[in-house]
Amino acid sequence: MSREAHTLILVHDAHHIYAGIGIHDPFARPDVVIDTRVGRQCDGTYITYDQTVHPTAVSDVLWEYPIENGVVRDWKAVETLWRYVLETKLHIKPAENTYYLMLALPSPVSRDVYEESARLLFEQFNVPALSMSEIPLMAAYAVGVLNGLMIDVGFNDTRVSAVSDCMAVPSASLVTKLGLIHCAWWLAYLLKQETDVVQAVEPVARGQLDAALWELAQDLIANKHVYVDAEAAPVVDEDEGVLDVAQALVEGREHDVVEERERQKKMPAKPAAATSTSNATSSSVVTVTFRDVAVPVGTVRTRFHEPLLRPALLDRVVLDVPMPYSVRDAQRARRIGGEPACLSISDAAAWAANNVHPMERRPALWENIIFTGEGSMIKGLPNELMQSFSSHMTTESTELSQVIGEPHPWQPHNARLLRIPDYFSAFKERMDLAPYLGATIFAKLVFGDLSGRNYITKKQYNEGGPSVAFAMGSV
Repeated sequence: MSREAHTLILVHDAHHIYAGIGIHDPFARPDVVIDTRVGRQCDGTYITYDQTVHPTAVSDVLWEYPIENGVVRDWKAVETLWRYVLETKLHIKPAENTYYLMLALPSPVSRDVYEESARLLFEQFNVPALSMSEIPLMAAYAVGVLNGLMIDVGFNDTRVSAVSDCMAVPSASLVTKLGLIHCAWWLAYLLKQETDVVQAVEPVARGQLDAALWELAQDLIANKHVYVDAEAAPVVDEDEGVLDVAQALVEGREHDVVEERERQKKMPAKPAAATSTSNATSSSVVTVTFRDVAVPVGTVRTRFHEPLLRPALLDRVVLDVPMPYSVRDAQRARRIGGEPACLSISDAAAWAANNVHPMERRPALWENIIFTGEGSMIKGLPNELMQSFSSHMTTESTELSQVIGEPHPWQPHNARLLRIPDYFSAFKERMDLAPYLGATIFAKLVFGDLSGRNYITKKQYNEGGPSVAFAMGSV
């Protein structure tokens, strides 16, 4: 069989592992997707989250993510996950392993992580050849750029990483303690204020209304019943001479926004606006089934994302249920600081971009924004977050800009959202799989190069030891 058919792609991010065998034409989605939580049992053995039918019902098991905030906390747990994927899900026996392995890990990846990963894969899984890289760079390859900001909106947190000149920048990688669980916590609070929702849920709440609303909020997000209302922004048909403000900001046409504002001030108010809003509200109600009852949920579900833009909103939430540890950590980070931080998505992106040097590289990062993770699958959320970046754009002129013809040449004045090209048909509208697609593209290039400059073989490992992994051309 060809080398491409004997290639294994393994993308291990903070919360999921994506794995697949073979580089197909056209490129295919991963064969395996699992949760990366691992439980340690009383006898010291480990069990993966996917191996348990009802993980939350298992007693005496502590579930944890072995990779947190870019740090590998438990290598035994990592080995358990990789063994489960390779041996149980993909049926690859170490003694008969003939698959070249492409491994992608969360950024930043330290030298120790490279070396220990190589030791595990060569000694425990007997891989014949190995190439390792970082997930932000793989996401950039998926959309065809060499510079950009990857924003991974996950369940417990959001990771922002800068890629500059085909390298993930270690100093420009940040984890902010804001994710979809914080959105669910806020949504539960909003649902509590909705009379129709409370009346529908109360009969099946078993005396614990807040707990039921918290469960409902999580279900709404998990089943993608939430979205960001594009009509909440001032959007009118451009053919009638009115500007889409969000799009203008994304495209860098800020002067058009200013002119539009002045034009609107001179226009008479439109009484039909109230009717339009009323119709939009009535048409946006969705009825979901919760504990065998129908629950009508209106436009409140379009506000779920607000903590991602304003983390201080979490302080308002008062629910008679135990606060999730991720929410508790976020509030603590806001009060006393420390790492990981609790920054809004826009501030986290600005922090990452501002830690890329020299300064002239920063504008190119904003022009290549890559949203991935679970949050990228929610309708309207990436565009809404893009709109929030306008506060970090500049349009004012300086003496220097008058000389060279650009406003603030080292500051961003345009932000652009990138997507996977349509010719990768299996990945259309699946930005959460961008790192896997990028790893597949990279593996095709790396293992197709017979010179072997960007991967190490079992023979090289045996001669040089684990440290040889850090000298790979792909690093």
